[in-house]
Amino acid sequence: MEYVFGTEGEKEVLKTKGSHHTDLTGYREVEHIYPDQTITDHFRVVRKLNTADDAEGNCYDWYEIDRHYRTEDRTGPVKEQVKAVNTAAGIAFVTMAEAGSIDDTTAGEHTDLFSPWAYPVDYKQGNIRQYNGELYRCVQDHTSQEDWTPDKTASLWTKIADPAEEWPAWVQPIGAHDAYNQGDKVSHKDKHWTSDIDANVWEPGVYGWTEAEE
Repeated sequence: MEYVFGTEGEKEVLKTKGSHHTDLTGYREVEHIYPDQTITDHFRVVRKLNTADDAEGNCYDWYEIDRHYRTEDRTGPVKEQVKAVNTAAGIAFVTMAEAGSIDDTTAGEHTDLFSPWAYPVDYKQGNIRQYNGELYRCVQDHTSQEDWTPDKTASLWTKIADPAEEWPAWVQPIGAHDAYNQGDKVSHKDKHWTSDIDANVWEPGVYGWTEAEE
């Protein structure tokens, strides 16, 4: 639909042209998007003046309008550039996190940069994905299935602890990839524990943990 603004005597008018007739009323906005800017016309339709058709099937309508003003937004190209830069930075961040160049605490502070877990997808060891708002690292190459969600497949995914949670719940490690390191903090059986050793796969209270003083 084409919108052309003009004047007729002392009246301000709008002509529309398209494949069908228009029936404009009340306050309206018409947006024109150009490569370097976006122009928006704001106006109120007073009344319809005329309507016509031509031999080529075009439909014309004329309106008297008032309260017309125009706004120009030249920030579109800048916003696209910023979006492109942010996208590139996000990809670089994820790549570095998956390579181990960014620690898990920092990664956990930017969960929104990581793609959601999905299926069926071929995942590689080291890939990081978000699921239910939490981050998980792939520990074994596999093709995901609907019922192999990260929270239910410890042999395929290990959860990256939330940096805002000081004492996350202890989870039984199944191997070296998800074992606790010295200094790690957990909660277990209504108590807080700190790991005394690296590669700790023991249950708190059994071996390798010291109960934290409250």
